[in-house]
Amino acid sequence: MQAIEAGKRRIVLTSPTGTGKTAMMCALIERASANRQRVALYTHRRLLFDQTSRVLTDHGIDHGLRASGHKPALLRDVQLIMTQSEVSAVYRKERRQLHDASLVLGDEIHGQGGDMLPTIFEHHHERGAAIVGVTATPIDLDGEWDELVVAGTTSEGRRCGALVPAYTYCPDTPDLKHIKNYRIGDDLTDKQNRSAIMRPGVFGRILSHYKRLNPEAKPTILFAPDVAGSIYFAEQFCAAGYRAAHIDAKQIWYNGQYLDSDDETRHAILDATETGEIQIVCNRFVLREGIDLPHIAHAVFACVFGSLKTYLQAGGRALRAHPSLTEVCIQDHGGNYVRHGSLNADREWFLGQSGYKTTGLRQEFMREHPESEPITCPKCGMMRLSGPVCPKCGHSCHKRSRVVVQINGDLKLVEGPTNKPHRIAMKPDTEQKWISMYHRAKSKKWNGTFNQAEALFFHENHYYPPRDLPFMPVDPADRFERVADVPVERLR
Repeated sequence: MQAIEAGKRRIVLTSPTGTGKTAMMCALIERASANRQRVALYTHRRLLFDQTSRVLTDHGIDHGLRASGHKPALLRDVQLIMTQSEVSAVYRKERRQLHDASLVLGDEIHGQGGDMLPTIFEHHHERGAAIVGVTATPIDLDGEWDELVVAGTTSEGRRCGALVPAYTYCPDTPDLKHIKNYRIGDDLTDKQNRSAIMRPGVFGRILSHYKRLNPEAKPTILFAPDVAGSIYFAEQFCAAGYRAAHIDAKQIWYNGQYLDSDDETRHAILDATETGEIQIVCNRFVLREGIDLPHIAHAVFACVFGSLKTYLQAGGRALRAHPSLTEVCIQDHGGNYVRHGSLNADREWFLGQSGYKTTGLRQEFMREHPESEPITCPKCGMMRLSGPVCPKCGHSCHKRSRVVVQINGDLKLVEGPTNKPHRIAMKPDTEQKWISMYHRAKSKKWNGTFNQAEALFFHENHYYPPRDLPFMPVDPADRFERVADVPVERLR
């Protein structure tokens, strides 16, 4: 509110999943309505659209619905809008004009990629509207933004009773060395994810650890590598005696039958997870963001979350406080904790943040500070940050170790840190070799990043150059930028 009053017109509002971002939007809407201002709230998924409409109604906010399947009420000051429907109606079919709003809200803006929403925001901005984009993960955001408002942190959410702590177990970790064209910080394609996870014996390992970690079969959500994998896991859990279902954008699998994924059936399936009629709901990504399932006590990550954004959004489904919960269990078979850190951790956000840089910087930090890398208990799989004794099972282990799933499905115990320190050396010709590599990477023919230049240096010389050499970036984040894009005044 202060930012809007100060004249800011493009604002990002961030707070962790489960800490009341929809309530914050309602407060902004109520304030605008009290000042006789019109409001437009954009969302991009049907489940989220329906859920948001219910919350607005519960807050007593009269609103119109601009989406396919709903009769528009264009004269109402507050409009809840499906982004895709608005693009079709306003820009393609030219059936109506954008809502003339003074305040424009965009929910889950991290997931509304592409040109659609930035174009709509720009046209609202040209009319003088204040734009507020809301997200728990302000990473890789499209469009231009003036200010970032951090409303809260994960630890604050726990202190005020909005969130519960998560205890993570990593029974095994997939070997990603065989995944081609994988870029740090990006999500894997469905094909890449399936190749990483769906190894022989995968369900047996998931089931055995599930029985041990969740013997009462408390409400569970499972994230699979792809839709086919999600259906497979639902079928296998059913065969093992559990009540499981699969849900995606087009269809639902339950009790051996395929059903259309319409609003009524989706809500019935999700409601059944709270009553206990369904114990495990499996999905690829359709339940990843914006869905309130606070009764979930157990989450199974049967997939690799390549990006921090996806990891936090999916993990956030299990962190919301509920009267039945004092903590939640995360069963991670994708190595996601090691890759991105604890779901309990507070994150430092800034505008212009990219998943590539964020994940890469974490790997660099772990490589340079190996004592900070999490420890996996070799007996129960629980993750901890320090100490030789596991707080859950009491097993004492003085070496970092993890179980890695090989390509043929075999399990291999690997000791030592995940991010091995680089072999750095300084020889008489090292500085000149690095300067030559810098100019090669800067050329139009290559146009590489500093990280790529270091990797090629290692390939040719079998050691890494020290990072205090001339033409090395001062800011660690610049190591992920193209060499030609970093001005010399930002280099050593």
